[in-house]
Amino acid sequence: MHESNQAMEEKIMVDGRIHLPKPHPAAQEIQRGMKVMSSDGREVGFVAAVIIQKETASVTHILLGHIPVTPDYRRIPVTLVENVDEDTVYLNIIHQAVAKLAVHQPD
Repeated sequence: MHESNQAMEEKIMVDGRIHLPKPHPAAQEIQRGMKVMSSDGREVGFVAAVIIQKETASVTHILLGHIPVTPDYRRIPVTLVENVDEDTVYLNIIHQAVAKLAVHQPD
């Protein structure tokens, strides 16, 4: 799929629900402003938005924002989310790997 076709099939939202692997029984809410932590315990940024596939209405990625705010937003596939609590998203990758994730390219 070409990047431009992919962008047409995606929608950016302020929040969404993801289903984590067992033992998590219910869908987990991800909202703009939540902290994002790497598996080595570092805060790597915050949830700027979620990307939803239009056809299935499923959250596919989290857009990672930074403070101070930069124009680069990293795309975190939801498969890299280990856990979610009230105000934090926990990833299953270390902070160096987060820096290597794809940068979101808006149209």
